[in-house]
Amino acid sequence: MGDLDSKELPDLRKQDMDAIGDFYQSAWNHTTFKAGCGWIFITQQDEHLHQGTATFDYTSSALVAEALAIRSALLSALEAGFTRICIKTDCQALVAIINSKNHPKDLYGISRDIEHLSLSFDCIVFSYVPRNSNSLADSLAKSALYLASTNYS
Repeated sequence: MGDLDSKELPDLRKQDMDAIGDFYQSAWNHTTFKAGCGWIFITQQDEHLHQGTATFDYTSSALVAEALAIRSALLSALEAGFTRICIKTDCQALVAIINSKNHPKDLYGISRDIEHLSLSFDCIVFSYVPRNSNSLADSLAKSALYLASTNYS
């Protein structure tokens, strides 16, 4: 598994929140096969609760990077104690794969992990959002990829 870094934002009490929105994003470098991902958990009132990043080496495609990002965000959400989340991504193909429970060969293990982790939540929804609605998570993912590239080069 990749390197995982989570940062809890201290001023909010997550136990007081009913539903959590999770914006996540991945960034993938096709020449180094490195991926960075980032996620931000927010309330329905747009208050930031928790954020994190992860990096992965030997990532074969952008779609695999997106799936690794979702898996990392789910693990972080469980660790933080969230029980109700909405995963929002700009990757329509991955939303379709997850919602259909179809497991393509190149994503089989990761998509099964996502399916299994999803069972740990009281409520979970995977939905598509345009990339411009996901700019904070996109910045985290690009920063994680940049740091991974400069640290390991």
